[in-house]
Amino acid sequence: MSVGNSFPSCERVKSRTTVGRLFGDCDSGFAFPLKYKLIVEESTSPTVEVLFSVPKRFHKRANRRNLLKRRMRESYRLAKAPLIALAKERGLAVRIAFIYITKEELPYSTINNATTRILNEIARGC
Repeated sequence: MSVGNSFPSCERVKSRTTVGRLFGDCDSGFAFPLKYKLIVEESTSPTVEVLFSVPKRFHKRANRRNLLKRRMRESYRLAKAPLIALAKERGLAVRIAFIYITKEELPYSTINNATTRILNEIARGC
């Protein structure tokens, strides 16, 4: 697990099967402008892994999609500590997909508020 506010590679969803499970039938929720998909499992090695997605359908230009993903990653990086501590304490493997679902390019503060609400809701539900 990570220490501090870093966002190492081990905290990113990389497995094709995990991505398939996240975008299949799993728990989900919404906090404007983000939708999230969630898988929580008991595990011997507790982890929190995340994936960030901005659909090309709504944002055609790659530089805009990358900007929005950077904003989501930064917001998650700064707010993740309580969720990681909870996962370690309870022995859970938590996998989350954040999906940006609006056509507008919103400021960082709006994305940060949504990310914080989502992480708090997930922590309460675990």
